[in-house]
Amino acid sequence: MSKKEQIGAVPIGLIIVLGLLGGIILYWYTTPQETPAWIRNWLPGMPEYTGPVYRWYDDRGRLQVTDKPPKDRPYETVQYRSDANVMPPKDR
Repeated sequence: MSKKEQIGAVPIGLIIVLGLLGGIILYWYTTPQETPAWIRNWLPGMPEYTGPVYRWYDDRGRLQVTDKPPKDRPYETVQYRSDANVMPPKDR
């Protein structure tokens, strides 16, 4: 049986193209700031860019960090990078 007669054989070029495409998608998925907007909206489960968070103190003096600003007290708007996963504590 010759190579041309084999059932299920995949051309090497197809494997290379699929590997390159998979690598590009993985790169964009792991670095969303580098991903073009049209791809960011197309790919499911893409990490989103972070919006601002609001830092403020409650009635007991405890630090609160929320995604919506409080209405009845002063607060500080905090911007942070989308690849940050920890916010450092701020001294009063």
